Formats: sequence, C-alpha cells, structure tokens
Amino acid sequence: MKLLGYAGPPSGPMPFDEFSHYGARHCGASPTVRDDRAACLLWSADTARRGRWIVALAGHPLQRGGQAAYSSRLTAADVAVQFEARGAQCLQDIAGSFCLAAIHAESGQTVLAVDPLGIEKLCYARDGQGIVFGADAFIVAGRPGTQRALRLQSLYDYLHFHVVPGPQTVFRDVDKLPPGHYAELEHGTLRVHRYWAPQFATTRQLDLDTAATGLSDALRTAVRAAEPDDATGAFLSGGLDSSSVAGFLAQQRPAGRARTFSIGFDYPEYNELDYARRANRHFQCEGNEFIVRGDDIVAGFSKIAAAFDEPFGNSSALPVYYCAKFALESGVSHLLAGDGGDELFAGNSRYVEQRVFERYFLLPGVVRRGLMEPVLSESSPLARLPVFRKAASYIRQANLRLPRRLDAWNLLNRAGAEHILHADFSAAVDQSAPARQMQQVWDLTPGGDTLSHMLYYDWYYTLAYNDLRKVESMCALAGVRVSYPMLHPAVVDLSTRLTSDQLLLNGQLRGFYKRAMAGFLPEQILHKKKHGFGLPFGLWLRDSAGLRQLIADNLSDFRQRRLINPAFLDRLQHLHGSEDASYYGVFIWVFAMLEQWLREHRMST
Repeated sequence: MKLLGYAGPPSGPMPFDEFSHYGARHCGASPTVRDDRAACLLWSADTARRGRWIVALAGHPLQRGGQAAYSSRLTAADVAVQFEARGAQCLQDIAGSFCLAAIHAESGQTVLAVDPLGIEKLCYARDGQGIVFGADAFIVAGRPGTQRALRLQSLYDYLHFHVVPGPQTVFRDVDKLPPGHYAELEHGTLRVHRYWAPQFATTRQLDLDTAATGLSDALRTAVRAAEPDDATGAFLSGGLDSSSVAGFLAQQRPAGRARTFSIGFDYPEYNELDYARRANRHFQCEGNEFIVRGDDIVAGFSKIAAAFDEPFGNSSALPVYYCAKFALESGVSHLLAGDGGDELFAGNSRYVEQRVFERYFLLPGVVRRGLMEPVLSESSPLARLPVFRKAASYIRQANLRLPRRLDAWNLLNRAGAEHILHADFSAAVDQSAPARQMQQVWDLTPGGDTLSHMLYYDWYYTLAYNDLRKVESMCALAGVRVSYPMLHPAVVDLSTRLTSDQLLLNGQLRGFYKRAMAGFLPEQILHKKKHGFGLPFGLWLRDSAGLRQLIADNLSDFRQRRLINPAFLDRLQHLHGSEDASYYGVFIWVFAMLEQWLREHRMST
C-alpha cells in the first residue's frame, strides 16, 4: 500500500469522512490510522504511534552508519521512537529507500520526508490549514473539493526535460519533495528543508585495492538486503551494472537457480542479448529473453501513459514494462535492477567529454578571446570551411558553461523554442526557468570538482526523476516489486569516498569499477560499449505502418491543444523521415506520449 494521508484540523475544509472515502477508493482499504485528536488520516502498510508521534512509512529505511547497521530495516515504530527523541533531526541518520509522514499528536506538527536519492516519491498540497500528501501526484491533485488543473510551466518543463522534475508537479497546486528533503507544517506555516547531501571526496581516502574489496562487499550486502528468494530474478541487459547484480544474486542462490530477464530488439545495433547470454553462462543463471517489436508499442502505448501520474517521455519505459510483465508470467514477482551504477561510478560518456571541453579554459584568455574565438566565430567565413568546422563547434560548445552545456543537444535549444511553441503557450511560460533550475541543482553540490557536480546533477535529473520513476512505475504496472542494489547506502557511501581521478581511473569511464570487477565479470562485458534498455522507436516509426498511424493520430489531436506550432510538427516529421530517425524520433515520442497522457487522465490544456 502506497503512502496517502491528510493532516490538519478535523473541522477544516477537508472533511474526514469525505477524505476517508476518497482514500479508501484509491487504496482499496480503510485508513490504517484515524486519529481525531491528532487530526490525521493515514494509509500505509506500516504505521505506528510511539509517545507523541504517529508515523506512516513506505519503502525500506535503514539506520545510517556502516554496513552492519545497513543490514537491518527500520519500521514505523522505530522511526516514531526516533522522532520522539530528536524530531526531524533524526532524518539525518536514516538511509535506504523511504517516504514517510510523522505527525505530532499534540501540536499537529507534520513532517513529510523522502529518501536521500529519491527512490520513493512523495507529493503534497496545502488544504487550508492542513496538508494532503501521497506518492501519486494525480491522486493528491484530485482530493475532495478540488478540480485537477495543469501547471503550464510544468508542461514546458516536460518538453525540455521529457519528465517533470521536482519540486513542481504537473498539477498547479501540488509539489513533490526533492531527494534528501523534508517538508514541515507547523502552526500553518510550511517550510521545506534539505536534510542530506553527499560529501564527495576531494582527497584520496581509500587505496584502490581496499576500495575494490569494499565494493564487492557492499554489493554483496546490497543484494542480500533485498532478501532474494525463489520468486526473485534480475533485469539483465548485459551491461556492467545488471551483470554485477545478476552475479551477486547467483552467489546467494543455489547453482543454476538465479533467474534473469532480458529484452532484445529486431535491430542489431540495439540488440545486446549476446552480452546477457555471456553473463548468464558465466554466472550459471537461468536466462529468459523477450523480443520487443513495433507492434508491442501499439499494444502498450496507452497502458504506459496511464500508468504514470505525470507525463513521462522516456521511451525505454516500454521495454522495462514488457520485461517485468514477462518475468511475472514466468513466476517471478520481485526483480533486482541495476540502475544507478553509471551515476555513482562515472559511466556516462559526457563525464569524459566534458573534461575535454573544460580544458579549453586552461588556455590564456588572450588566446581564447583575442585569437581563436574571433577567427572561428559563427560569422567567420573560416568557421564554415570543413577543415575548421570541428574546431568552431568545439569552441561554441566550450563557451556554453556547465551545466547548460549538458543540454546543448536539446531540440528546444537547437531549433529554438520560438519556432517550436505555439504563440499562446510561449507567452504563458518562462522559457528560462529550466536553465535556472539546472543551475540551482548544479550549485547544490557541496564542494567537489566538475565530475562531482555532474554526478549529483545526474542523481537528481537522471535517477530521481527519470530512471527510477520509469522502473518503479513500469514494474508496478506489471505487478512486480523492484529493488535497486546499486543504490544501497553501503554502495553509495563507497562511491563518494573515491576521488574523480579514481572513478575515472586512467581517464576511462567506469575505470575504477572495471578494475574492481576484473575477475568477477567476463572480460567481454568489462570492455563492451554501453547501450542499456534503449528503444529503437525512431526506426520502428520509419518501418511500421501501424505505429505510424498511432503516432499520426496522436500528433493530429496534439495540434489542437495550442502547445506546439503546427508547422513545426510538420517539419519534425519531415526531419524524422529525411535525416536522423533516432534523434528526431525521440521528440516525436515525447509529443505523442504527452497527448496520450492527457487523454488517459482526461486533462485539458
């Protein structure tokens, strides 16, 4: 049961009985706690009262501090005891995955919190003097006495990020807690505080051999903490992280009893099944494979849109859903996922690429500004010559300072938002807001160098609001529970104790990780190129008549919403057909999925 609740005056604008019926309808049960004195209604599988505090909890919180402590979970009763002793300060010592509500039975003080990495999700909305909260933004937005209304700025944010990153939601009066934050409602005043931030190493704390042994121990602890049994399997793409998780799962299961589930595609450049098979042979796992085809998109498109409480534009949600569904049909109801390894151990290509751009600023300013930039500016004839074109592009990108340079690929930047947006929508939103938010997140990194900033930036955008929401929602849609061993606090803690030069050992992506896993993972997997669970949507759209019709119907209706310039939609479809199908296919998916989400949730713009 996901967390849902209300705290506030029982005689306020949220009648208890009305909200009780509403909550029961969405949770399939009566509230687990109804306390008129504390003025709260709560739904959660784990609720408890100790002293003056009532706590409702979802997820798997752990006491922070050392691998031994991380091996035992905290219950709502444990957390209530800690709140009784220290109030919200106790959050600094809680790790793992969780969201919680803690309500003081005498004062009515309410604390809402979400785990340090945002594995769980918690949304909230003020309701007079009270507060409604829950894991699902759509449910919170539809509470009794309100009508769901869209936040237009969040629709623009979706077009920019392909998700709706916190702290806003797509609904006008609903927000969500960023990772490592808590909201406190006291005497009618709501404040949001940060209780956790990573401390990235700036000097060497561990030698490589000690760190390698520590990583193996931490991953072994993480998989054991997931409590694998006969109904547990693992996602397996054949990459470093999923192969590592599968290998440590195999160590904890009888020989040949660890089960893995892999997705293949009918385009060779997207198909990684050979690597998954290598991992299965190496660890003696029972491999299970499912081939996703264009027709599966047509069959699953509306289901996927309906499953998300906010618009979600990452097309790889579809193979995750089919993989989880396949696992359940095979008798597995709990999957271990490898998400997080690239963001913890520096595995994304941009981490090395951005180092190359940053070297530009090591040149003397007189050379950069007085010679190179005038000669190779966009208006210079030399910049258009093939021999100088690459150098001119390098200078243009280098002069986009981080983090904005990370977004240079975005269609809104390349084509210009003024050409993409409908005039009415453009006038209603702040097109500079995403860049400001990106800078704010970048600046939240406590100390550290450029790589540390990029890692934390990706913990926020790539993990908390993209990959974790994707896997969590698609597994829930399939009816499967999911655990993330790579995000166990023992693994996270070790990653932050390594310097950037250690993480990128010898200038290599995942350099330390590969060194640590040498002898455990097969050599071919250690040195393979990264693919993951990407989806060849653009290629299927080019080749599948049924899919083209589905997308055409969606885009036709999307034109009427006055969000996108109709002429640009025509141009986008032309570019997809004549230039880079994969690149432009991403944005066709983003637009079509937004239309489908609006339909499924009966939202008007």
